[in-house]
Amino acid sequence: EAISAEKLLNEGVLQAKRFNVDFVEDEIVMLQTDEENKVLVKGLKKDYTASYAIIAAGMTRKSLNVPGLKDFEGKGISYCVTCDGFFFRNRKVAIIGYTKFAEHELNDLLMFTKQAFLITNGKELEFDASVYKEVTVIDKPIASIYGEDTIKGISFKDGSNEDFDGIFVAYGTADASSFCVKSGIATEKSRIIVDENLMTNIDRIYAAGDCIGSYMQVAAAVADGAIAARSVTERLKADRKTARKKD
Repeated sequence: EAISAEKLLNEGVLQAKRFNVDFVEDEIVMLQTDEENKVLVKGLKKDYTASYAIIAAGMTRKSLNVPGLKDFEGKGISYCVTCDGFFFRNRKVAIIGYTKFAEHELNDLLMFTKQAFLITNGKELEFDASVYKEVTVIDKPIASIYGEDTIKGISFKDGSNEDFDGIFVAYGTADASSFCVKSGIATEKSRIIVDENLMTNIDRIYAAGDCIGSYMQVAAAVADGAIAARSVTERLKADRKTARKKD
């Protein structure tokens, strides 16, 4: 049975509160570690101190301002090939995008259909699409998305149209963790670099989920969160053991 994103979030918050987790609404601008092995979390409202920090800032997709896009969300337009690709098996389908994220979605789409189109909206591709012989690339700017009860296709600014059975939007990503640059946390193409334990290049600071370049799926983000949490838990145990020896 389906569950809405809002309900899933609320259920998670309630569960966390049962374990006495405090929730604070603030915008974080920097993370630092001090000589006492503490993480200093600098927010716009106040500063916070912790033994460890896990960044789970997510990744915000770049907006695509195209007439008709919002009208047909859920009516032939989707943002997740893994979730909805099955519904378009052997159909004519477009992916709107130009980044490596679009390539990732394209690879998933090709498992469901060979009638795949890549629409760049006039942007220059950030990967080599020529290796995908079965894919048609259209690099023209989009004018609008049209349809009736469901989507029918895409109109381009040169006056041409192309009909589609489905459209997936994978239009780049915007960095949700820009404060990492200020903090000295290593990133690559807006994604936080982590090791196998999901620790960043700064000791005691970890990251998990979409912000490290995962598959941008809830299941993958949850798995990352579990790995990062386990890593921190093991280190907390080691810290306590060391403290007891000193006593």
